[in-house]
Amino acid sequence: MAMRTPALALLAVIAATFVVGQTPVQADCGKIIIYRVPPTYVWPPLPPPRPPIYNWDYNSHNTNINSGNTNVNSGNRINSNNEIIQNSNINTGTQINIGGGVMPRPASNQFLAAGMGFTFKEPEQNAVIAWDGKEEIMILSTDEENEIEGGGAVLSVLPLPGKPISVLPASTAAFEDANRLIRSKLAIVGMGEKLLTAKIGTHNIFVWKIDSPDDFGNEVRAYIKKTYEGQADAHITDDVEKIVRQYFDQGFRYFAFDLTFMSEEDTTKVAIAYRFESKFVYYPLVISKIGGTGDTTVQLAVFTRAALHNFGGLDVNQIKVIGNQSVDVTAEELKKVDPEISEMMGGGAIKARIMTLTGKVNGFDGDLMAW
Repeated sequence: MAMRTPALALLAVIAATFVVGQTPVQADCGKIIIYRVPPTYVWPPLPPPRPPIYNWDYNSHNTNINSGNTNVNSGNRINSNNEIIQNSNINTGTQINIGGGVMPRPASNQFLAAGMGFTFKEPEQNAVIAWDGKEEIMILSTDEENEIEGGGAVLSVLPLPGKPISVLPASTAAFEDANRLIRSKLAIVGMGEKLLTAKIGTHNIFVWKIDSPDDFGNEVRAYIKKTYEGQADAHITDDVEKIVRQYFDQGFRYFAFDLTFMSEEDTTKVAIAYRFESKFVYYPLVISKIGGTGDTTVQLAVFTRAALHNFGGLDVNQIKVIGNQSVDVTAEELKKVDPEISEMMGGGAIKARIMTLTGKVNGFDGDLMAW
């Protein structure tokens, strides 16, 4: 199955609390904070950073790739033979730079100014999910509320239940198109729909296969040390290590990372599509639990080949289905949502429904798993 990546929803991100002197620094919803360190900073012994299992570079210029059929234009991806994804090393993994090749860097005074603090909330998470019984495509987009003086770099983490296949930019209108399609068949008018147009600077996306949860923290710190030439570190808390271990104990081995720069203003990430192997419909929630505060509403447009009867992880009573039913859509109709989803789902009737979950960001005890 293919894997594409910003958005986490969801992209889910790891929360942390960091203190410089008496200044608290907080990050909710699964983001790992990247902070500047002084020249005299003493680093612990760290292993060489783990190479990603994917390593593609993406930008807005026309380039060619000799594998796969993909066309990306300003975040909109369709299947064709005209491709603008640059292949830097397809055999070693995927790393994507969206919107330019400049590495997002912490502000020069990040975590040093008196009273400076960071807070992250995810009041709204939207995603399109398609599962054909073996693979899932998950298009993520997340509205985030930030209070970041001068902006700052953060590392988001997304656990994946199976081997990734691709990580690609997706249409920012994918969720709205999917929502509109399903609601039209339910004869229910959509509420509060809005197009996702804002983008947050550069994204650096890569995927690791983790051999042991014990190595996670040091490997992340080693990656940040190399990336920022020893000028920045990643704040890994005990809670971060604990939640990663929880996923590892459940069989998760693949983790997608998104190194991005958060602006001072509330924005919506560019949509990113992850494609990966999965034995069930999957949407991550627990990863956002670390340090998370506030309420969130999760809306998922879910496409499957058959009805869903089994649920694991999340309590089924926490899931609400708009209209209390699924509707049938065709692959042709799905092309307007996402051509790759349409191709993966194939011919015949496709079951579609809108699932919603509401609650505290730190209140979900399991991820969505359904089959």
